[in-house]
Amino acid sequence: MRKLLLYGCIFSVLMNIFQLMYATKKFNHDTETSDKYKTKIKDSIAKIVAEKEEGDYFSLLHNDKARDYFENVTVEQLMPKVKEQLMEMNNDPKGNPLISYDGMVINKVRFLNHRWIIADFTGESGWGEVILKYFVEDNGKVSFEPAEILMYPQGS
Repeated sequence: MRKLLLYGCIFSVLMNIFQLMYATKKFNHDTETSDKYKTKIKDSIAKIVAEKEEGDYFSLLHNDKARDYFENVTVEQLMPKVKEQLMEMNNDPKGNPLISYDGMVINKVRFLNHRWIIADFTGESGWGEVILKYFVEDNGKVSFEPAEILMYPQGS
């Protein structure tokens, strides 16, 4: 009986030692893995922020000189109004009159500065991009003038 108790005690001590070693190694491995992923995540976030800043370089919202052009108007209020007037032109049955291809409508708009807009358009015959000049008149009406139109070939 004493031997059985002694073997049980030794077995118990050995199991505790193995359990402690396993838990320590697992903890160290998990910590290393976590640190590695934290570093990767920080690098990824830094890359995304840098790409966003690069993309926002040509943006009315981030161009102080272009914003200053609109003295008595906040750009955040002006942009939706200009976009709305531009999108209303899509209601023409022949398509948006600013685009020289029939049946084309503007989908997306990006304000580059106080004078230019780049827009994406699509229609039955394909899709393309247009750079528009826009002018905000004193009465709030906006006039548009296409500066350059790029139509992508079919199948692209």
